[in-house]
Amino acid sequence: MMDPSDAGLLDPVSAGSAAARATGDAAFVQAMLDVEAAWVQVLADAGLAEASAAAAVAEAADVARYDLASIAERTRDGANALIPLLADLRAATRETARAAGADEDSAAAAAAAVHRGATSQDIVDTALMLVARRAGEALTADLASAAASLAALAEAHRGTLCVARSLTQHALPTTFGLRAAGWLSSVSTAADRARSALAAAPLQWGGAAGTLAALVDSLAGTGLTPARLTRALAERLSLTDPGAPWHTQRLPVTALGAALADVVVAAARVGNDVLLGARPEVGELREPTSAGRGGSSAMPQKQNPVLSVTLKQAAIEAPARLGQLYAAAAAAGEERPDGGWHAEWSALRSLIRAAGAAAEQLAALAAGLQADPERMRRNLALTGDLVLSERIMARLAPHASTPTASGKAAVTELVRTALAGGESLRQLLRAAVDPAAVSDAELDALLDPADYLGASDAFIDHHLETYRKLTLHD
Repeated sequence: MMDPSDAGLLDPVSAGSAAARATGDAAFVQAMLDVEAAWVQVLADAGLAEASAAAAVAEAADVARYDLASIAERTRDGANALIPLLADLRAATRETARAAGADEDSAAAAAAAVHRGATSQDIVDTALMLVARRAGEALTADLASAAASLAALAEAHRGTLCVARSLTQHALPTTFGLRAAGWLSSVSTAADRARSALAAAPLQWGGAAGTLAALVDSLAGTGLTPARLTRALAERLSLTDPGAPWHTQRLPVTALGAALADVVVAAARVGNDVLLGARPEVGELREPTSAGRGGSSAMPQKQNPVLSVTLKQAAIEAPARLGQLYAAAAAAGEERPDGGWHAEWSALRSLIRAAGAAAEQLAALAAGLQADPERMRRNLALTGDLVLSERIMARLAPHASTPTASGKAAVTELVRTALAGGESLRQLLRAAVDPAAVSDAELDALLDPADYLGASDAFIDHHLETYRKLTLHD
């Protein structure tokens, strides 16, 4: 259901993704049709419309029957797509009712049942929440898959030594397992937030001005209440029933947008590290390969890390979209936002699409990411014993002295000398520290990077345990 005129040629992160298909114009129109059809069915179940009317609307509520280009062109006249779609849906309902044998009066009654007591914002807001929920099925499944792969990487590489980089420079020894566990922490937390936000996606139903006045009037003498009908509609659409409309209370939208942005950020966090690790001069990581992925149009030797590149693209774009949602929410006024509401639609769709596509890309990246422990060890060795300067300062300063300094000043002098070239820090330390205070064996142990990993194992266990407590697969 993707409009071929918007196939995503300028959006490589989501082009061809499940998220793009679930958020295209056809998917949105189908969601609006589904809301209208569900409402007529609720009315019919309550005895407020004929069962034949609900059947006629249900048959007419198929996006394949509608000219999306025509709807888009007519949207400008009313500033939302529901207005032209509603005219087309009523006409289609008459046709389906007549085709089912209804007379003209019955066909007209079926068309009149469409949209009874509702307003455009009810349909558009509810349809957008429906689109989010539908796209969220693939998003949450992909995030669960990615998290499982990252958990396996953290466990498999908990003892794989590598260098921790701070402000791009070598800092201290760490393990690739701890880095992967950090990825897991972000991804699993974002997945849990997204799942919660999607599960909380609410129905919008308030009528023309948020009072449901027309519906209440029509229910006089029936014993029915608006709450009963809206609750039934929410259940039919698998959305939550908020108990009251939220026409200008836009926090449901910003909450969903923020959770989706978290997904993009968590995915890009992995992508950023892979982009660094996949540089040939670093060589610690390799993206999974597949036919046609990562090639260059001019340089056949290249294997571009395109999964990570597109994750970074999504992360650059998402904050502006989230900011647009917040600005639109703040601009909402009185009982119907004038422009702010309209500005939400493209921003929310972009975030749904970016998060869903990022989750899909991340799942592929995490499942096939290749780590090179030997290259990690070699890169760690580039800094030599200097990578343990923090430990050396703390443990050896009380015993170090040079002709010009002692204590911390002596160690600082030795580190600077080693950085300038010439003797290794180990040799300089051996000359500056009395063997009676620190033996050769003790010095070797102090300069072993595998012996200076702090609580990395405990932190890996913490991240894994936290992940396992999240029911991401439910």
